[in-house]
Amino acid sequence: MTFQVESQYIVISNAAEVIAIRRIAKEMAQDIGFDEREREEISLVVSELASNIIKYAQRGVITLTPVCSEQREGLMIEAEDDGKGFNEYTAMQDGVSTSGTLGMGLGAVNRLMDEFDILAREDRTGTRIVCKRWLHDNSNHGQQCPFEFGVFSRPKPNETANGDSFIIKNIRGATLVGVIDGVGHGELANHAANAARQYVERHCESPLLDIFRGVDRACSSTRGVVMALAVFDWTQSTFCFASVGNIEVKVFNDNREKSKFIVRRGIVGKHAPQPMITENKWQHGDMLALHSDGISTHWHWHDFSYYASHPAQVIAEQIYNVTQKDHDDATIVIVK
Repeated sequence: MTFQVESQYIVISNAAEVIAIRRIAKEMAQDIGFDEREREEISLVVSELASNIIKYAQRGVITLTPVCSEQREGLMIEAEDDGKGFNEYTAMQDGVSTSGTLGMGLGAVNRLMDEFDILAREDRTGTRIVCKRWLHDNSNHGQQCPFEFGVFSRPKPNETANGDSFIIKNIRGATLVGVIDGVGHGELANHAANAARQYVERHCESPLLDIFRGVDRACSSTRGVVMALAVFDWTQSTFCFASVGNIEVKVFNDNREKSKFIVRRGIVGKHAPQPMITENKWQHGDMLALHSDGISTHWHWHDFSYYASHPAQVIAEQIYNVTQKDHDDATIVIVK
């Protein structure tokens, strides 16, 4: 595919150039095909990166480049400067600026873009940030999701804030399902779980590795989370699975548990290791259960197989009723 939109290379050294780069970015995004909301988000990202150049380095450059990869079109934004750099942990927090002004924060840039990297320059001076935003087609083109879902989630008894979260989202002939558990419980765990969920929802079409990397950054100023995600392909009868931490996963059919999954230890948000991604067959009659550690791991499907013909919601509630613990948040998701 050949783009009619040319790359733009802009030197940034004053407030007038920040305004100019916002306008140029919005125009380029419109030419590529982004809608009004997406164009505004892209202009916010460019404004934050340009403002950071002035704050921390006084002078730098931003390059805007149309990109095409695997039949996807989008925009790549590169920001480079010769400054002394910054603390990535602090910069990822919203509303934090070491220069004394209220910045949007690189955390917001991370959330608004599909890909985000802070890279070392070849001369090892200054900062180079590279991020990409892709055009997305969220329609299912008349396809109807073939799966049924059941969910039960509650906070630790005597707590009002749930430190667990979950996601079920259909995306172009596929469904992403996940369970997220913020470290600990209460308000701080809830804040971490919500930060992770919001990132996953916004980037649900991205590859699983990219989602985990983005959540690791999005949760860097929180307690962190453990998280498991599965993407079900409606047409191929397969699902991809990735997990970091102690989210339990079981796949069963009839009276037997089918698959064992490789789970990486760690906390997403605290420099978590990359998850091991596996592709698995999904056969007629299969069911999947994902749950947090507020539900005991010591249960077997044959104890609940009587409910196999019941709705997924009934299955989720029955497993919860028998296996839940009273000293933690508890969440279970059933897919059938």
